[in-house]
Amino acid sequence: MLSRCPGFFCAGEMLDWEAPTGGYLLTACFATGQHAGRSALNWIRTQQPSK
Repeated sequence: MLSRCPGFFCAGEMLDWEAPTGGYLLTACFATGQHAGRSALNWIRTQQPSK
């Protein structure tokens, strides 16, 4: 979650990231997507319902 924007989660491929895979960073994209999704779900579950 972005510290300046609560509830805003990011996932995807990073620019200018050197990796031994030669630029094919699908595993990193899937991993950040999974982490962002789980974190967003956890954040939603902890929020108080608005009245």
